[in-house]
Amino acid sequence: MTIPEYRREYGPSYRGETKLDLPATTCPACHQELLIRGAHGPQDRQTFAHFPVSPDRPDVFCTIKLAGRHKYSVLCPVDHDPALAKKLRTNFFKNWKVHWSRFKQYIGHVDVDDFIAVLKVADKANVWGYRAMKEHEVIIALMLISDFKPVLALRPARVQSQQVAISESVATPTTEAQAQARPQPKPEPWRKNWIRFWFESRARSFDDFWNLSLENKVIIRVEYAVPEGETKLDPDYLDSFKVIDVSYDYLAHRKPGDDTVASLVESRMKRAFKKDIEDK
Repeated sequence: MTIPEYRREYGPSYRGETKLDLPATTCPACHQELLIRGAHGPQDRQTFAHFPVSPDRPDVFCTIKLAGRHKYSVLCPVDHDPALAKKLRTNFFKNWKVHWSRFKQYIGHVDVDDFIAVLKVADKANVWGYRAMKEHEVIIALMLISDFKPVLALRPARVQSQQVAISESVATPTTEAQAQARPQPKPEPWRKNWIRFWFESRARSFDDFWNLSLENKVIIRVEYAVPEGETKLDPDYLDSFKVIDVSYDYLAHRKPGDDTVASLVESRMKRAFKKDIEDK
């Protein structure tokens, strides 16, 4: 849920100077109520926040509230089976296009460089050797141990209707000075917020998560509106959250297009993993 979505459902916090008693939304990790901080005016920077600890609101473990103070790690056992780890990695790269499609679906604002980076982390940490790791679980592990930080490289904003674009294409040519004087679309950040994934609070580690029943394996996608220049997460930056629909059978039930990637994506992957991706 985002704050605009909450506003659409319940309305504004204030009517004039009167604060309205609106229902609280609930944290998807710890299931405690959340307040909206900075809701005193339309220009205030607004974020979700947990209520302060009180006798009526005990302090409970919450990954979202801890933000940067809690990290997951995949610990490869010293007695792992190298042959099984190699087989898992080989199978993953055999199906890398399908995994890339799923990776994009879960994360949203992501590009192939993010995918390459998390796979490099998987190799460095030997995620492949984690006991009983299944191929479809690799993406889950990589999302949970990674930070998808804001990308401030700018891209042109999507403006111009098709009708405007057509009319401009047949307009009288402008001079260079006129072209420079024309208002330019405001650029947008490629990835505005810091994205991190969390388990529901009942799972503090991967071992806890894998031991849960399937219906209790909850993964939450959280965006933090981190101020520009800030390098650490803070729970006060909580901007939006949603429980993601994790598929455990996407390899067996592929959809049309799952194994189709852009030529640029394929060339970057082949360059990064020359020995693992065969030319076809």
